[in-house]
Amino acid sequence: MKDLDETLRQLVAEACTHPPKSVDRQRALQEIYRLVMKSGKLWREYTPYYADALQQMWEYCCQHLEEYDPTLSGVITWLDNYLKKQLRLFRDRQSRDYKRRAGIEQTEQGNFVDPVDRLPARPELEPTLDVWEKTMNWVQTDPQGILQATCFRKRVDINAQTLFLMRFPSETSWQVIADRFHLTPAEAKDLPKFYNRRCLPLLRNFGISQGYLDEEESSHR
Repeated sequence: MKDLDETLRQLVAEACTHPPKSVDRQRALQEIYRLVMKSGKLWREYTPYYADALQQMWEYCCQHLEEYDPTLSGVITWLDNYLKKQLRLFRDRQSRDYKRRAGIEQTEQGNFVDPVDRLPARPELEPTLDVWEKTMNWVQTDPQGILQATCFRKRVDINAQTLFLMRFPSETSWQVIADRFHLTPAEAKDLPKFYNRRCLPLLRNFGISQGYLDEEESSHR
């Protein structure tokens, strides 16, 4: 971990010496992204807005790399702090939205009751959540490195792991993804094809290996 911290500090320092959007700066940022995601050290939680918060964290930190102070924390800790901040914002927004839609009931004794507490238990959801959590863990950790190695047109920052995190559960539109990665119209047109032909088969293979999908049924989809 100490070696990783030092390597990341050096990469951040190197990136900051290059102009924004320069090839050298982008190369350093891509290496920072690769090492951090491969390490599995980033904060993880299984919430529907995690992928959005993660994407916003990377966008902000890459655009404000000069704000990193190596005397205060390691690079991953710095990223974690911003990621957790974004997650809190999403969580607070979700809570406000829920309260606005559902309302909070008040009993005669003055105690507040969340309407969700009155819903019957849904044990049938547990297997689905278990599949979701294990699948997300596989995507985020990429234990065999196969997702990060599956790249779009030699763009290491546009790989199967990145696309999975952006496409589910938030289903970020292809146009938004193309804009974020500054793709040409031709590249933007080919990206969904790459996703369907190269990325989704990896997801299906994982599902088959875990027993979530039947091999014969999956081959006909």
